[in-house]
Amino acid sequence: MTLMKKSALSLILLSFLLACQAPTSGQSPQPQEFRSGTQGLDLQYVANLPPPRLFDRDQVNIMLQVENRGTAPLGGGADRIYLSGFDPTIITGIGTDGLPIPPLEPRSAFVSQGGRDTISWRGQIRSLTDKRIDKYTPLLLATACYTYETTATAQVCLDPNPYQATSQQKVCTASGVGLGSQGAPIAITNVDVQPQPQRTRFIITITNSGGGTVYKYGTQYLNKCSPYSAGLAFDEVDFVQLSDITILGRSIKQSCKGLDRDGHLRLTSGTGQLFCEVDLNEQSAFLSPLTITLRYGYRQSIPKPLEIRAVP
Repeated sequence: MTLMKKSALSLILLSFLLACQAPTSGQSPQPQEFRSGTQGLDLQYVANLPPPRLFDRDQVNIMLQVENRGTAPLGGGADRIYLSGFDPTIITGIGTDGLPIPPLEPRSAFVSQGGRDTISWRGQIRSLTDKRIDKYTPLLLATACYTYETTATAQVCLDPNPYQATSQQKVCTASGVGLGSQGAPIAITNVDVQPQPQRTRFIITITNSGGGTVYKYGTQYLNKCSPYSAGLAFDEVDFVQLSDITILGRSIKQSCKGLDRDGHLRLTSGTGQLFCEVDLNEQSAFLSPLTITLRYGYRQSIPKPLEIRAVP
């Protein structure tokens, strides 16, 4: 083969390879799997706000960074953060009403990081020598109270004839589906599928995986979450509300057992089970998406030690 023919062949191959490469700019973002993780709101004290040591008669500035690390909108409305854990006669100027959480966008298939913002307080430290003490060491506690939502979709096998004696081949076999987490502190961890003739039953396991306290969904419960209120009652804590559960294009919420009149499910030791079922008119087994949506109030706290010294 002559040198000219070899060069021409090389140019053709190079053009082909360049044509097969994806463009590096101007291309549309690709969707990604985002429903994972057990966090909703993330709280962090901003470094040196406040510093670890202060002196009396100083001003104290406290700043929190808040970030939505989950897959549901957060903030706005009655969602608030409260600061407590200190003597209000020593640190003054910080109210008991809390501060609103600004609206924070969630993660999504095209957004890898949720919304982020800051919340700040400014107080004044009174004289310690007037109280005849040399040092005061409170433990500041920032408490977030907000509503959140968990959505999970499981592809389940629906078999209207599970005990069929014929040798007909089926596309699937009904079995349990492990789900893990959905980018929220409350996780739908497993869906057990129990087929019956012309009916399928689902046992849905729900777990508090976020490390905070879950309570009933509703503004009346959100207001009682404040550390300055009378507090949430025993029959208001450890509940999630079933917003809806759908399959085959219809809701089967009315079939679910174990809910109170407001649609809340009790969690015991952080876990609860929901029992729902769907009637089938089909004749053969097939796969279908089961979508579950939960709503709830959530409370989480973050401490910060502080040392205040008296100035002679």
